[in-house]
Amino acid sequence: MNNRDHFVIVNGKSVLRENAAIPAMHSGLFYGAGCFETMRAERGKIFRLRYHVERLNRGLAYLGVPEDLFIHADELNEEITTLLNKNLLNNEIAKVRVQISLNENMGYGIDENLSLLNIINSSKYSDDTTPIQLTITDVRTVPYESRPCDLKLSNMLHYRAAYREALEKGFNDSLMLNIQNFVAETSVANIFWLKDNTVYTPSKRTDILPGIMREEIIALIRNQSSYNLKIGEFTLDEVKHAELVWISNSLKEIVVVEQIDEVSYAPEHELIPLLRQQLQHQKEAENYE
Repeated sequence: MNNRDHFVIVNGKSVLRENAAIPAMHSGLFYGAGCFETMRAERGKIFRLRYHVERLNRGLAYLGVPEDLFIHADELNEEITTLLNKNLLNNEIAKVRVQISLNENMGYGIDENLSLLNIINSSKYSDDTTPIQLTITDVRTVPYESRPCDLKLSNMLHYRAAYREALEKGFNDSLMLNIQNFVAETSVANIFWLKDNTVYTPSKRTDILPGIMREEIIALIRNQSSYNLKIGEFTLDEVKHAELVWISNSLKEIVVVEQIDEVSYAPEHELIPLLRQQLQHQKEAENYE
């Protein structure tokens, strides 16, 4: 165990990781009834923390949790700050995960005495922006009609399957399509590509998880006079003819894709450092709140 992630927070109390325990009977364990957020902390601050909390609470609402049990951003921020300090990560780049699971009776019925199990952990994050390689997977995104795609629910095993397939084939991640065969996302990130001064990214109609960082990048591109933006439904052929491809999420932020199966892309482009610089300015201006 790294000496910088000894502690976790369980229901508001910091404990050593090896001493943390969860109830043997709870629906989070049995059915994946829960939701989570993975965030990037820089020097103790999390960019758009309130956006993450808002999505957590939408997840809790979907799971039937009453509003009086919702998460409060200020309280969560205090707990994360405490954890980062105890794990000596307050001056580092750190990965922070908040996992909320439901303690309720077994089965699918309504539990009037519902309570939550809230676990926060942190670890040092290696900010690696080395270009990555993707493979195209047969695992599809789940239609919105089956589950809300915009929530980070605990039971997301299709993403796990796609990611493990990529690793087994020697790639960093998998590119997923939806059931209509339109490009959607990777197993851990949203995808963008550039062609003829136009940036493309799949729309929510492709059943993606529309990330918080995705929205930031869309806003940055819309403010660029040199580039157009198209959000829609696109085929694999359109991606294959791109000049530049990259992925984004709140932890990785912006990472260039240098290869999708046998197709190679430019590993460098002036747009990438420009977006990274503007994103950094945005974070500093917003004071990470």
